[in-house]
Amino acid sequence: MEAAGYQLIVAGAGPAGSACAITAARAGLKVLLLEKDHFPRQKVCGEFVSFESLDLLQRLLGERLHPPADAILPALETSSAIAYPAATEYPTAEYPKRGRARISIDGTAITWPIHPAAQSIPRFDLDIALFRAAQHAGVDAKEGMNIMDVQRGEKFLVRTASQTFSASAVVNTTGRWSKLTQFDVTGKDRWIGLKAHFRESSPSPSVDLYFFPGGYCGVTPVGPDSINACAMVRSDLARSLEDVFCKEPALFARSRAWQPVFPTVTTSPLYFRAPETTANGMLLAGDAAGFIDPFAGDGISLALQSGTLAGAAIAQFIHGTCSLEAAQQLYHAGYCKQFAPAFRNAARLRRALAAPKWLRNAVLPLARIPGIGALLVRSTRARVS
Repeated sequence: MEAAGYQLIVAGAGPAGSACAITAARAGLKVLLLEKDHFPRQKVCGEFVSFESLDLLQRLLGERLHPPADAILPALETSSAIAYPAATEYPTAEYPKRGRARISIDGTAITWPIHPAAQSIPRFDLDIALFRAAQHAGVDAKEGMNIMDVQRGEKFLVRTASQTFSASAVVNTTGRWSKLTQFDVTGKDRWIGLKAHFRESSPSPSVDLYFFPGGYCGVTPVGPDSINACAMVRSDLARSLEDVFCKEPALFARSRAWQPVFPTVTTSPLYFRAPETTANGMLLAGDAAGFIDPFAGDGISLALQSGTLAGAAIAQFIHGTCSLEAAQQLYHAGYCKQFAPAFRNAARLRRALAAPKWLRNAVLPLARIPGIGALLVRSTRARVS
């Protein structure tokens, strides 16, 4: 049977994939977006959108969405423009802005400003809003389509369990680890990610990060009485959020009053490597290209920006402005310019936080100097072109 043809196929419909598909479709491309899961669904994520990408997010979602003054997204079940499924956890939520981070390590608390303020947006809501925006932009967006393999010849052939598609280009946004994204992690520490939402009465308005030997847990308000607890921990130290909570006294005390909203979701393996922008002729975006330290809080922003950058590069190729190889080089140059400093500085900060306690005790007081904390936060942010 002849493969159904497109100009671009995007594998994976997280923030990076949807951003790529929307950008390419608005540039006039015939785009297919394939997602193995069904929306809405939970994802392990700190659910923190840094200020640098809020304008981009609103442009991707489109002018038809009109959020309240203090929210980037409306309550999904009250949107009159598109028939979204109701976000049953937060049917009337206004996603809160966050202008402060609190770091707890070795029994010491440090407060850093986040200026301009970021926003907390549950992936349960964000991902489906972007997926529907892609459909509205003209993308052929399909759920429940697990990609088996991609073959490159005169055209790319993308095979799922039920159908084969062809395209002139493919962008892989399937995350850190999938059939399409596999890298050598021999000898690396094995980390796992865990996330759940909990009810908490009057949660702190700040983003709170609790560090302990072998991991950390971030706690972010996602509603007036709800928080997201998301942890990254070495797999030999903890296997559940309850194990994680026990690792840090202040976090353990705070968590005693929490009531779970849904069961914990997990992901593994988590590992760090140098970012790569292409593999097997495909452009890589989002976590498929590079996994930034989660405590930096820039993962969603990097996904949106890298997906947009990839979509724009492929559009130049399809429109005949350049070859596919030149589009790949263009994307690589833009990716390195915008994101390499954030990856580099986040890795440095991770190593500093994992240093021996005596060294941390010598260095951490510097973070209390006015302006230093804000500088550290800015250093782990992507550069917006």
